[in-house]
Amino acid sequence: MKRDTVAGRRDTLPTRVDTTRVPRRPVGRDTLRIPLPPRADSIPRGDTTRAVKAKASTDTIKPPLTRAPLAPIIEIGPARIYDRAALFATGALTISDLLGRVPGLTEFTAGWVGAPAAVAVLGSVRRFRLFLDGVELDPLDPRQRGAPSPNDLPLLSLEELRIERAADEVRVYARTWRVDRTTPYTRADVATGDQNTNLYRAFFGRRFAHGEVFQLAAEQFSTQPIRALPSSDVLNLMLRAGTTHGPWSVDLFAQRSGRNRAPWVGFGNRDQTVDTIADLEAQRTTAYARVGNGDPERGRWVQLMATSNSFRLSPRESNDFASTLGAADTTSVPDSTTYVGQYIAAAGVTRGPFRVSAAERLRVQRGRASSSPFARASAELPLVAVSLFGEASSPLSPSRFEATARFTPLSRIALLASTSRTGSGTFERVLGDTIGGRTIDESGAYLPGPVYFYKGFDSLEVARYALAASSNLRAEAGIRLGDVWISGGVIRRGATTLIPPGEIIRDTLVGTSVRIEDEATARTVAVRGRLWKALYADAWGIDWGDTTGFYRPRYQSRAELFIQTNLLDRFPRGNFGLLTSLAHEYRSSVRFPLGEDSVRTTGDIRTVAFKLEIRIQTAVISYQFRNLLQQRYELVPGFQMPRQTQFYGVRWEFWN
Repeated sequence: MKRDTVAGRRDTLPTRVDTTRVPRRPVGRDTLRIPLPPRADSIPRGDTTRAVKAKASTDTIKPPLTRAPLAPIIEIGPARIYDRAALFATGALTISDLLGRVPGLTEFTAGWVGAPAAVAVLGSVRRFRLFLDGVELDPLDPRQRGAPSPNDLPLLSLEELRIERAADEVRVYARTWRVDRTTPYTRADVATGDQNTNLYRAFFGRRFAHGEVFQLAAEQFSTQPIRALPSSDVLNLMLRAGTTHGPWSVDLFAQRSGRNRAPWVGFGNRDQTVDTIADLEAQRTTAYARVGNGDPERGRWVQLMATSNSFRLSPRESNDFASTLGAADTTSVPDSTTYVGQYIAAAGVTRGPFRVSAAERLRVQRGRASSSPFARASAELPLVAVSLFGEASSPLSPSRFEATARFTPLSRIALLASTSRTGSGTFERVLGDTIGGRTIDESGAYLPGPVYFYKGFDSLEVARYALAASSNLRAEAGIRLGDVWISGGVIRRGATTLIPPGEIIRDTLVGTSVRIEDEATARTVAVRGRLWKALYADAWGIDWGDTTGFYRPRYQSRAELFIQTNLLDRFPRGNFGLLTSLAHEYRSSVRFPLGEDSVRTTGDIRTVAFKLEIRIQTAVISYQFRNLLQQRYELVPGFQMPRQTQFYGVRWEFWN
C-alpha cells in the first residue's frame, strides 16, 4: 500500500518539515504535530488514531480514484493548504468566508451566510479564479456581471483546497472528496445559531470489492435575518460513482447548488438600510466524466475530462404576505439559463521535487469554441523553490506568464519573489455577451457597438472591456524566530480595469461602475507559526499608501491567536482534541464607484470573533461567536452586518 493513500498519514510522522523543507527535531509528546492551518478534527481520519487503528487492520483499502493536479504553493511560512478536516476547523461556512483570511483579499458581503458575496484581489473582483478538480468555474451568473461568485462552490464536497497567491491574482484549487475503504463511511453535521440559522449535512461513501465507489453528500441551510421577510435557504448535493483497475480510474461526478433567496436588505429594518437586492432562485450544476491513469503526485499521469457547467436564474415569487415588495422583479432577475462545456486533456510527470505538466482547456458555449492551453513546471528544493506558469487567453481572461521563486540561503532566512506579465485584449464580463452592449477601452472611453443583452439588462451597461498589457510584482523577505516566521514585503499591481461586483453594486441607468485605475503599490507584513507550546499565531497586515483606490481599504489587517492541542499526556490514545481561537479584523474605509461620477464609502471596521472546537473521539463540538464587540458596520454600502452572530453544532463521523 502506498503511503499517501491513507488520508492524513503524513501528519502522524514523528518529524515535522516546514515549508522550507528543512527537517526539524521531533516535537514534544504534548505538542501538536500539525502545522498551520489549524485542524482540530484532523486526528480521527480512518486509521490515524490508535483507537481506530485496530478496526482499520480488518479494512480493505482500494486504490484511490485519480485526483486533479494542483499547483505547488510557494510561500514564506506555512503554505495555505487545507485538508478536509482543516476546512471545517476554520469555522468558515463559505469559500468567501475562508478567503477573507488571506492577505490582499477583501471579502464583500451584504450579510450573514446566504447573502450575496464577492472577493476582491488587490482591489479587483475579476482576479479571483476558482478550480474544481481542474475545471474552472467561470462566472455564469448574469447578475454578477463578470465577478466570480466564490460561494458557487460549497465546502461540503471538498477533500483539499489550496490557495495560490500570484503577483496579481489568486487561484483557488479544490479537490473533491474521495473514499478508499470498503468499510462504509458516514457523517452527520447539525448546527444552529442566531438569525434563525439552521444547517444540516450528511455524507455517505463506500468502496466495493472490485474497486467500485459510491459517494453521496447533501447540505441544507436556511437563515432569516429579518423576521419581516421570508427566509433564504440553500441546498447542495454531490454524487460520485466510479471504479479503478490498476493505474486506471474512471469516475462520474455531479454537484448541484441551489439557492432560494428572499429580498436581501441586510440586518435591521428597511429604514436602517439604503439598498435592497432582489430575491431570486438559482441553480448551478457542475458535472464531469473523467478518465485517468497514474497519480499527479508521483510518476507519469494523464487525464481526460468532459465537463458540463450550467447556471439557471429565475425570479422568485414572494411568500411574505406582509411585504409590500409585490411581484418578482423580472428586470433585476432575468429568467435565463447559461451553459458552458469544458473539455480538458492534461498530462505530466512528477519525479521527487520536480514537476512538469501541460493541459488543453476547450470551452464550448453558444455554438463557439475557445482554446486556452496552459503549462506549469516547478521544483521544490531545500535551497530554492521555483514555479513557472503560462496560460493562453480565454474570452474572460488575458494571457499570462508567471514566475515565483523562494530562496532559502539559511534555514531561518527566506526570500520570495513573484512576477507576472498579462497580455492585452478585449474580454467579456459574462460568457455570451460577444455581440452586444457597450465596450470600454483601456483609457476608459466607450466604443460603439450594437446592443444584444440578456433580457431585462440595461443597454447602457458595459458588456466588454479592454485591458492593456500589464506587469505585476510581489516580493517578500522573512526570518524565522523559533517556530515563528516574520515576513514583510511589497506588492505592485499594474494599471487595470475594475469591474463592480455586479449583484452588490449594479451598473446604473446613468452610466457605469466600471473604472480604470492606475498602478498601485502596497506594503505587507505577516507573522505565522507557533509562539509557545500549543499557542499559535496567524497575523498579517497591508498598507496601500493611498485612499483613492476602489474596492480596497488603505489599511487592512487580521490577527488570530489560537491554542491547538490533543493533550496527549492526559489522553494518550488521541481521543481528545482542543482548538480555540480569538481573531481580530480591521479594515479602513472602502470606496465604491456608482455611476459615472458618484462614489459611496463604508466606514472603518473592527471586529472580534471567538471560536471553540472540542473533539471527543470522532465527534467535534463547535461554537463560534462573531462580532464580540457588537459593532454596527457595513462591508457593502447600504447593507448593515449583524450586531452579533452565534453559531454552534456538532460534526460526527463513523466507520461502520
